[in-house]
Amino acid sequence: MQRKLKVLTAVLIASAIAAGAATAASSPSVVTGSVSSVGQQSVVLHGTVNPNGAATTYVFQWGLTTGYGAAGAPRSAGAGTRSVAVRVTAGGLIPGTVYHYRLVAFSKFGGTIGSDRTFKTAGPPPPGVATGPATQLGSTFATVTGVVNANRATTSWAFQYGPTTSYGAQTFGGVVPGGTAPVEVSSPLQQLEPGVIFHYRLIALHGTNIVSYGNDATFMTFPAVRPLPAMQARTRPRHPRRKPFVLTTTGSVRPPASIPPAFACSGGQVTVRFVFRGREIASQLVAIQPNCTFAAQTVFPVRPGHGRHRPSAHVRVFIHFFGNGYLAPASARPERIVLG
Repeated sequence: MQRKLKVLTAVLIASAIAAGAATAASSPSVVTGSVSSVGQQSVVLHGTVNPNGAATTYVFQWGLTTGYGAAGAPRSAGAGTRSVAVRVTAGGLIPGTVYHYRLVAFSKFGGTIGSDRTFKTAGPPPPGVATGPATQLGSTFATVTGVVNANRATTSWAFQYGPTTSYGAQTFGGVVPGGTAPVEVSSPLQQLEPGVIFHYRLIALHGTNIVSYGNDATFMTFPAVRPLPAMQARTRPRHPRRKPFVLTTTGSVRPPASIPPAFACSGGQVTVRFVFRGREIASQLVAIQPNCTFAAQTVFPVRPGHGRHRPSAHVRVFIHFFGNGYLAPASARPERIVLG
């Protein structure tokens, strides 16, 4: 029924807009009036309509912008030649928020759109919330975080979480005193299943029915047993002949399909080590990217052992992944390169 009402209203308003300019002399006259009974979630909108002698229907529109988006049910203003007072109650509004509204009327001679006006609902605006990252992850536990802005009213908050965006569980949360400064909040989650992706979000309430929802976020608990990733790496060029010797090492740490890369490689690092005759001559600590790849560049201004009479130096490259909560440590197959 609501869908049919919205479609009918939209058609009538569109007709009013299309025909209004051409038939202004005989179309209804409208005035968008003031508001009354302003509450936190409702308000009464007023206006006047003069049917100018033809059966006339009117409707109020309102919304957060001049695009409106909400409308009352179309009602009759009669077929007289004098202005009649009309009104409608707009409900389901957001407290402490500025709304736009206008009155529209239409008859067989065309339609007229009243001027845009604004009102502000009573009370403080809803609490502001932002879901933060999950921290202190383990195989059966995690801590979820976020930020709450109470917007001048005592605000209760909690986290919803579960294996889907339906959540299904909720923390006890807490209360933030009325104020305007952002407050960091967090809740520990216990007795979680290992190796599972969880959805969570922060919610905040003024009273019992003014609710703000933070964005959905996800985390994955560590697996009970960390799998060994597959590692690939290579250093190029394999035989640079002129100094300075610029070497680029690229590679990847490939987790099993059960662990998405965004989680598997989070916070991961590898070392890239160059060894000449049993002695380390260069080393780098490199962060693994979210797609589980890494890259490093190493420069040797001169050839190792350049004081000796040998024209080239054979260097071995060792690459090691330290592991993290999701993956066990692993090493790539050592490489051999020749400098000079």
